Formats: sequence, structure tokens, C-alpha cells
Amino acid sequence: MRIQLLIVSILGLLVACGDDSATTAPSADILAAAEGGEIHGYVFSQWAYAIPKVDPGVCPEGLNITEPEYLSDEYAKVSEESKRRYKAGDVKGAISILPADACKDPSVRPDPGHITLDGPATIVGLDLDGQHSKLSAGGQCAHEDFVGPQGESGIDNQYWRLMGCVTGFRPDGLFDRLFATNNSILENGYATLLEVQLVEGTMESGRVEARLFTSAGPVSKDANGQVIRDMSQQVHDDPMYHSAVFEGEITDGIFNAGPVDAKLRFKVQALDNHYEFKDLRLRAEMQADGSMKGVLAAYWDITNMFDFLTEVYIGPIHLGRAAANNIGYMCAGVYHAMPRVADGHPDPETGQCTSISTVIQFAAVPAFVIKPEKITLAQ
Repeated sequence: MRIQLLIVSILGLLVACGDDSATTAPSADILAAAEGGEIHGYVFSQWAYAIPKVDPGVCPEGLNITEPEYLSDEYAKVSEESKRRYKAGDVKGAISILPADACKDPSVRPDPGHITLDGPATIVGLDLDGQHSKLSAGGQCAHEDFVGPQGESGIDNQYWRLMGCVTGFRPDGLFDRLFATNNSILENGYATLLEVQLVEGTMESGRVEARLFTSAGPVSKDANGQVIRDMSQQVHDDPMYHSAVFEGEITDGIFNAGPVDAKLRFKVQALDNHYEFKDLRLRAEMQADGSMKGVLAAYWDITNMFDFLTEVYIGPIHLGRAAANNIGYMCAGVYHAMPRVADGHPDPETGQCTSISTVIQFAAVPAFVIKPEKITLAQ
């Protein structure tokens, strides 16, 4: 039996109250002369998990259920009292009588089972490990690769294995609708910035060096809710959100760069956390208007992933369980399933993989990336 107090709007949990802290650049031309080569800056204008619309794969066992459905008898015993306390304004008291919260502490509940997407699917992404992996081959971090929309083999995206049978992640589900509004960018508390410095050749065909940053504040948007291009964006003061320099190239208008490790901060109304990506790669098409559109593929650290999914608060109230219920999974199930689908960065002692390949679809528009004093592209 689903308790009303747990059905907190996930849109409120996944979007932030942004402000327009970026400032207008002194020129519409984003090309700047700099020692070692011209520099182009970008701010991400779209950000969405890769959710395949065509051939997303099937879930013969059905979709995952939520904790109130799985523990219906336990919830039924406390439902009326919990709702009474909630209506009386005693939110903490209402939550306190619910079953033990595995979103706060996954050790309090055994593995309830989590349905993963084990069959084939067609999804955008990159071959992160340079291998056409087969689960049947066994070995360390064994997994089955996906196929890309153009028939590309070797696509690594175990995050879709993990979440592909979750209601909120299915095509036209909660996240699809959220990303369609672009609120993950427009109302995010921070922006992701990219700086590209030409080393050799041209921006149509050349060798480059790049760097990712988190901004000091949100993007600026116009009256139509679109990210404004050619604005100045301040880089976050904390160097944790400055990636190292990574190499790339542009060939026939296709930008490829990486790998690099990066922590990208993401702040929403009830969530203030960061993505911890390893061996991140970018592939994007350079557009005629100076923007770019492509994919960010990386290995997402599983400890950070679980925290990102569950560390959801409004004030002192922990709402990770409410978020999981709205999206359609159990925290304990995801916690126990992550090591099973993990395909990157094996622990040197245990051999257990500690990261999960993940794909983000993104777009970026020209911007002036303003770094703190004494911070250069190479620092």
C-alpha cells in the first residue's frame, strides 16, 4: 500500500531553483587568441541520460516494483498512523514508523532482487573498453555490449542494464519527460563547462586539448527558456570540479576527446551532489552555428552513484526513499545489483568492478569560460 507522504514529486527532487548569474560577454565571437592556440569555450545546454526510444530492450520478468509494494503488509500496519502524523505536520514522526530505510543504510535490508535488462538493446554510446564484450566470455567485469543506432558494436552502457527495467527510465517515462523540458540544465544550480584549445590544425580538422569544469552558478536563459550563447561563465572555485587537461582531435567536424576523470557538480532542490566519472570520453558533432551535440560516456563510480541516487534532502528530512518510489525501484535492490552489472575499474584486491559504464547525451553552446586567477587550461 503506497503511503501518500512518500509520493513526493520527483520533478521537485530533480530540478533546482536556478538564477541567471552568468553575464553577457563583451563580444558575440567566442574565439579568443591565447598562447599555444586559439581557445573555444562551451556551456552545456542539454543533459539527458541515454534512454533508447527504438528497440530499448524488453523486460520479460516485468518492471521493478517499489518498496511499499514489496513490503505491502509492513506498510499496511503503519499506513493510517503515518498519514495521520504527516497531516498533523509531524513529518519526522510519520517517517519514523515506516520500515527500516535502505536508502539511508542499505545494510538494514537483504537483497530484495532487482530486475536488470539482460537482453539486447539499441542505444547511443561509445566503446569505452576497446573490446566487443560478451557475457559468455566470462572473466573480470564480464558484460554484454549493446549495439548503436547505426549498427555500431561494442557500446558500453551498463547503467541501462541497471535501470532499463525501471518504470521511470523506460521510453516516455518520468526521466524522458523531465529531460524533454530541459530542466536538468535550465534549473540546475550549476553548469558544466568545456574549454577546447587548438594545438595543431583548425577547429574543423585538428588536434586539441580540452578541460571540463563546473561553473560557479547556473546558466542564463532567455524568455523562451533556452540557454543563452556567448555568455561569460565563471568557473567554480573548488579545484575538485576542474578536470585535468585531456587530449582530443577534430576530424571532419567530429570532436573526440578523452579519457579523463572528472567530478561534475549537480545541484537541485533536494539534491546537492556531484557525478564522479572515470575515463570519461566525449564525442560530438561540431555544428555550423558553433555549437556541438553528442555523447559523454564514462565509468560512474558505484559508491558515488548510490549516494547520488539516495542522498536527497529537504532540510533535515531524508527523501531518498521517496525519490526511489516515484522512479520505480528499491534502494536495496539497486545497491545489491550494482556490483553485478559493474564493468570498470576492478578492485586490485578483490577483483570486483567498482564502476558502471554510463552514457549522457548532451549539447553545448559557445560561451566564455572565465577561470579563477592563475588557473590556465594546463593547470
